[in-house]
Amino acid sequence: MSPERPVPTVGVVEIRIVLDRVEPPGGRLRVVSGGPAQRPGDEEDIEFTGWLGLLRALYDVTGSARW
Repeated sequence: MSPERPVPTVGVVEIRIVLDRVEPPGGRLRVVSGGPAQRPGDEEDIEFTGWLGLLRALYDVTGSARW
């Protein structure tokens, strides 16, 4: 087992996912807390349908330059 190394933390983000249906998965997600780039009013729902839609929505809130 390798020794544990500290993992650098850039920022803390909380993402809430609400499933409206299970097959196919569909619903919405929202970033409810984050780094300094978050401003009041940025908390809009991002809707998704299907697993790829969920991955795309997660990328939109975590993979963009604003984080």
